[in-house]
Amino acid sequence: MEYTIKAFTMERLKIRKDNPVRSNILLMLADAVKSVCLDEHRLGQETEADFRKAALKMYAETQNTINEYKKGGADTSELEAELKEIEPFLPKMLSDAEMEAEARKVVEALPEADRVLKNIMPKLKEIEGFDMKKAKSIIEKIIV
Repeated sequence: MEYTIKAFTMERLKIRKDNPVRSNILLMLADAVKSVCLDEHRLGQETEADFRKAALKMYAETQNTINEYKKGGADTSELEAELKEIEPFLPKMLSDAEMEAEARKVVEALPEADRVLKNIMPKLKEIEGFDMKKAKSIIEKIIV
């Protein structure tokens, strides 16, 4: 599938009666990417990375909602179906070893005086598949 707002909209329209869950996910992804592109003044220039980033955010939000619903004893089957539809759009996450290697490259590219978290973290955010929850511990291991 092509990663454009138009392609997502076309597929959504084709499947909306047969697969309403996927249709809804495609709509939400397209809307999220459209919003980002409008903010960055590049509408019509969306990238696959934009869709993957939006999917990652949606996945995390849906997981949080499921956890809250479970605390209250509510039915989460519909949300879990949404998670399954979001999964194919998620970026491939890097392994711990791959993240450490990428972090080392970033750190080594910086001058000695600039090797601090505030300079390293933004560069790691740009790396697709980098788990930012683990970033601080990885960096601390490297710049000891």
